[in-house]
Formats: sequence, C-alpha cells, structure tokens
Amino acid sequence: MTTITIGLDGANWDLIVDWLDAGDLPNLAALIDDGVGGVCRSCLPPITVPNWKCYATGKGPGKLGVFRFDRIDTEQREHVFHDATDFDSAELWDYLTDEGMTAGVINKPSTYPPKEIDGFVVAGGPDASETAYRSLDRGFATPDRVERFLREELDYRVHPSPMISPSETGEAEVDAVLDLIDLRFDAASALLEREDPDFLHLTVFYSMALQHYFYDDEPVERAWKRIDDRLGEFLGEGHDVLVMSDHGTCDVDAVFYVNVWLQRQGYLSVERTVDGALRRAGITRERALSAAKRLGLVETLSKVVPERIQRVVPWEEGVKRDRVLSVLDWDATDAVASNQGPIYLTRSPGEPGYEELRTELIEGLESLRHPETGTPIVRSVRRGEEQYTGPHADEAPDLILDQGEGIHTSDAIGREEPIADSGVWRGGNMPEGVFVFSGPSFRSDGLTERARIVDLAPTLLHSMGAAVPDDLDGEVLDVFAPDSAAAERPVRTRSPLAPDRGRDAHAADAHDGGDADGDGTGVEDRLADLGYLE
Repeated sequence: MTTITIGLDGANWDLIVDWLDAGDLPNLAALIDDGVGGVCRSCLPPITVPNWKCYATGKGPGKLGVFRFDRIDTEQREHVFHDATDFDSAELWDYLTDEGMTAGVINKPSTYPPKEIDGFVVAGGPDASETAYRSLDRGFATPDRVERFLREELDYRVHPSPMISPSETGEAEVDAVLDLIDLRFDAASALLEREDPDFLHLTVFYSMALQHYFYDDEPVERAWKRIDDRLGEFLGEGHDVLVMSDHGTCDVDAVFYVNVWLQRQGYLSVERTVDGALRRAGITRERALSAAKRLGLVETLSKVVPERIQRVVPWEEGVKRDRVLSVLDWDATDAVASNQGPIYLTRSPGEPGYEELRTELIEGLESLRHPETGTPIVRSVRRGEEQYTGPHADEAPDLILDQGEGIHTSDAIGREEPIADSGVWRGGNMPEGVFVFSGPSFRSDGLTERARIVDLAPTLLHSMGAAVPDDLDGEVLDVFAPDSAAAERPVRTRSPLAPDRGRDAHAADAHDGGDADGDGTGVEDRLADLGYLE
C-alpha cells in the first residue's frame, strides 16, 4: 500500500459543489462517500507560497521564514524572491525517509531546486524557472534517472506552452493546461509503478490559473472533469489517499488596489516615470505579450530585448511588483504593499512613530467599505508578529491583511480609485480549501470535519507509523477508522531534523544557476505571466 496525496491548487467545495451534485465528478464523490474530510483553512496570506510548504512541514510561516513568493526589503528598496532553499524546515518526506521509508514528490510548488531524498523529487511551477518565459529542460528532478525517464518517455514539461496569461486565455492556452494535467497524472502513475514509493505526493497546479481567469466557467469545468477522471486511477487499489488544497478560490466581487489607497491617504508617494508615459500612450505589457505570442517571438524577444527595457513596460492596471518599488519616492513613503495582503513600513520597529503608524493603518483599512454594497474590503489587519509564531515571526511583514469576502487585493499603482468592480482575475484566493482522507486507515464520515493546513503533515506521518516532530504547529487529526493501526497506536513524537537534510551539491549548483540574472527575475516573470503578481 502507498499513501498518496493529490494536491489540487485552489480547490474549494463551493466551486465544485454543483458538478458534484450533478454526478459530473464521480470519483471525487466516491472518495467523499468512503472517507472523511471537510474544509481545510490555509495560513495567511492564502496563496500558493507559503501554503504548500505549510502543508509539507506542518508549520506556519513564522517557523519557515517565508511569508509569500517574495518579500519587500524596504531598507535595500528591492524585492527578494524565494526558492526551496529559503525555507527553514524539513518536510514530511524527510521524516519518512529518515525512518526507512521511500517517498516521491511531483510538481509541488517551492521544490526548486529539487533536493535529494530516498526516492525522487520533481520540481513544480510556478516558481521553477530558468529564465524569463522559458521552461526548465534540465535540472528539474532528482535523481537523474527519474528526470531522464520523464524527459525521454513522457516528454515531461514543467510549464504549459503556450503559457496562459492575462492577455492570452484562448483555446490553445486552455488546452495546454489540460494537457499538463494529464501529463502530471501520467508521471504519477508511471513513477508509482516504476519506483513503488511508500509515499507519493502529486500537485495539480495550473488548473488554478484557469480558475483565476474563468472562475467556474466551461474551461474550469473541463479541467475538473479531467482531474476527476484521472483521480480514479488511484482509487480501489487499497491505497490511503488524501485529496487537499493549499487554499480556495472565490468569485471576485471587487479589486482593492492597496497601494493606490496608501497613496491617496498620503502614506505612499510616486515619482513621474517612463512607465506612466508608456501607459498613457497605450503601450502595455499585455498588448506587447499578445503581439509577441501571435508572431511566435516570445522566446526571441526575451533574449534580444534587454531585461531593463522589458521591465519598464507597464501592465494595463499600471506598474506592479519591482516596478512599484522603482517608481516610489522613498523619502516620502511610509508604507508599501504586496498583492493579497502584506504591508511593509519604511520605518523599523522601535523608531519614533512606528507603532502609531501601524495603528493608523489598521484603523483606516478596517474601516474600508465597498462604495456600493457597504461590505468590508478587509476583514481584519494584523500585526505580523501577532499573526505568526516561531523564530522568524519578527521577520514577518509589518501588517497582514485578511481580505474581505470576494475581494482580491492588488499591488498595482495607476488606477484612479482604490476599489474597482473587476480586474485581471475572476477567481481570487481565499483561506477555505478542501481535504478528504480515504482508504483503509480512515473512517467514512463524509465532509464533517474542519482542519488547518498545518494539521495534514502530522496526520500523514502518524498514519504511516512515523513519529511526529515536536516543533510542528499542526496536530494529528481524529480521522482514523476505529480498527485501524493508526487509531490503536499512540502518537509518537521526535526531535526535528535539521532543515537542510538532503540538500547537496546538485541543489546548491541549481540554486546558483537557476536564474540567469541571479536576482529572481525569471521567477518573477513566470509569476507575472500567469497573473500571480496581480
């Protein structure tokens, strides 16, 4: 028997309930009927990074030292992008292999560069990127024999081509995502048979990109039916199976341009730049990318057009990400935000006015209401060191936004008003995701439970007879069948492993060479092309 996790990025019950009720997802329905689960709440902010690591480690961001894809360093006035080597924790497969079991990991975000374990690791998107707009052809998996098998036998790809993006959401882009879903399941089935691991993790990631652009329209329904069909391959074989998500997806009712709000309130100031002039002239990145894709010139232009010129071209909504930082008048700026919640102050804790400024921002943001509906734009605003616990809590953003229901928070600067009815995404992120355990070890109670994403790793470890590290934030869930071995044995605990276990020269070399520019621009452009920096 293999214990299998199938991770579905951005899944939640409200999104798929109509398809379940109509009988369109029979395998997932069977899993629910035979298993136990419910709503799984992610850590804030409810995005891919850090939450896939929160799942894999059983820890919140305050113990990982990473709070999202990137962080804003207001002292150096730059963005810093993270990869797998930045997380200060071992993962559940490290503990399994430490106890003599084997494990395989396929396509989980934040696994690039891939590390060596007793088994295999196949790095996942969107953060695995060689250079801007270019997928990895080598160095995406360990050991080498697994990567060679994937390349030669399955023509494995890390990213879809053509890449779905804010400007390109046509049939070709949708089909590329659907093909990649099949390829992920092909890899999982083949490696399950070929390598026979004790534990297997598979993430289906790019279906979330469809949900961002289409929410619950036909392309998303097609993707879910494809996922359900392939899910059936892992059922009825005596395996213990967990289906889960890193967060959920909501229907976006409004977009909150947090930096525009900071600017209007006098907390952020911008200088006149070429970005604004280009945008006023109608020259935007969406239009440029669309034209380049139609002409088949994306690869060529990414090589011949200097990076500094590419990055000056603004988005339709205005300047974003590192360009936000480049247009700031830093001497007149008190605070700047990232999309989906984190706010960074330009003052340090202990400086005069720091705490008063945080209090002002909290009060102002929590009082915001939609001008037409009167609904809260922000549920709550929390101080970073109060939201998180652990040795890295003091490294957290100064403030964390818990977005209001149906709200997507964007960092773009350029809109006239801070609140708009629509933006790039139709589907936004929310903390409520899914989990269902099914198989011989688990009871059959349906969707009756609630969990935190950090509870999944300790539950998986205990289900497989492994000891649970004593530094986790999560707890073992009461989901086991009464006569199962997991229900009858006590939870064993152990000291944590060092976080760099399994890190080797292969990973170190990949870390040094994974981005041609060495500054995270490959990762940033991959995320931006998907719309993840909206």
